[in-house]
Amino acid sequence: MKKYILVLTALVFFLAACVPLKSIQYLVPDARDSARFNNVTIEKSTVPFRFKNNYPNQTYAGLKTRIDTSLRNTKTNVFLVIKNDTIIYQYLSANNTLANKQPSFSMAKSFVGTLTGIAVDRKQIQSTNELVIKYLPELAKNDERFNRLTIQHVLDMRSGFDFNERSFNPFSKIVRSYYGADLKKMVSKLKMKNEPNTVFEYQSINTQILAMILEKVTGKSVQTLLQENLWKPMGAESDALWSLDNKGYIKAFCCINATALDFAKIGRLYLNGGNWEGKQIISKQWVDATTNPDSLTKKRYKNQFWATRDYRYFKDSISAVNQLKKEELTYPVEKSPDGRYFYAKKVYDFKAQGMFHQSVYVNPKNKVIIVRLGGRQKKINFHGFVQEIGRSIQ
Repeated sequence: MKKYILVLTALVFFLAACVPLKSIQYLVPDARDSARFNNVTIEKSTVPFRFKNNYPNQTYAGLKTRIDTSLRNTKTNVFLVIKNDTIIYQYLSANNTLANKQPSFSMAKSFVGTLTGIAVDRKQIQSTNELVIKYLPELAKNDERFNRLTIQHVLDMRSGFDFNERSFNPFSKIVRSYYGADLKKMVSKLKMKNEPNTVFEYQSINTQILAMILEKVTGKSVQTLLQENLWKPMGAESDALWSLDNKGYIKAFCCINATALDFAKIGRLYLNGGNWEGKQIISKQWVDATTNPDSLTKKRYKNQFWATRDYRYFKDSISAVNQLKKEELTYPVEKSPDGRYFYAKKVYDFKAQGMFHQSVYVNPKNKVIIVRLGGRQKKINFHGFVQEIGRSIQ
């Protein structure tokens, strides 16, 4: 009997540690996930930067009414609108304050992309056109196409990896990576399905590779790089938590848990051309390359940041061409999977974006930053809603 109990106990512990079973147990990621994983602490700044708070503000009374109405029953935890370093709107759900930590999900990718830019600025990485296998030579044996894969391809999600991001199977790579699988081992087994730079495909494993390269070239952990090169220099007011896999390695593609105000600061950094209170944290050259309107419109994704979208749809190609002539524009006309024709107009706004519509949106023209954090819901298309708000504030 005693032996039976010992075996049963061991089995329970094994099952509890099993990544697929964790994914079934928790089913859908949510704001409580930081408590389910091991984390490292990213220490706050000793010289915090604080946005001014001018909310409520009668000047933006109409904006308040509009957003308040739209956010009802949308599982939004925090919604901040910041203009010229001043909070002009804030929404907090009943159980949240501005001091609560919220999960970034894939917004973390934009932080890792920025750390990559800093490494390039410091010549720790000579160029993003260098081959990945220069730093991770062990990958060369997996597929001969690694001989043509550059860091820039990885930054722009144009690597061609054989990695399915859209699977909700508990045994799939993306689910296993989120729930704690050995990420270094997963990277070591990567193969290709496309020639690099031929197809844009959003794959979280790209960011994990960037993290491994950063650690190789700097001799420091990614969490240390975030703390030293971004979190403290940007005046973070609170410590952050960054989740680890089952082997104690950082989940670089996701899982920074921090306050909305501190997440907003990555937006402020890019809004100000990489300069923070007189110090150039990352070069303006990198920021300009990342946020260039032509690149954003064409590629949708640059250096781990998303472009927003500004599409015009038509029932046929002739209507689209006629509208382009009317507006004296020269954008290409494309056909969508549903049969409609469209063209994508040049965009100037961009965002760090995560699952369930987490976002730090930046509008350089209007000097606006919007942070939305919360749960999954279908009532409102937050991607369109956030950019509509951001473009309307003068």
